[in-house]
Amino acid sequence: MRNSLKTLAAALMLVVLAGCATTRDLDALALRVDKAQATADAAAASAANSQSSADQAMACCKANTERMDRMFKEKMNK
Repeated sequence: MRNSLKTLAAALMLVVLAGCATTRDLDALALRVDKAQATADAAAASAANSQSSADQAMACCKANTERMDRMFKEKMNK
């Protein structure tokens, strides 16, 4: 009984000590989260810029296609 009580106390202390996070650990984690958020924000801004460029290119392509179609139709009518 006494031996199992010592084992139980040792296991409880190990769980308590392993489960506690220090303020330094939490600060380091907060810094990593902030860096990850900044990276995600930069990626989102870059993606939005890329989407805008792609939309402009698509509009230009559609305008060129329409112009070529009109030129072709005019040539066919002559």
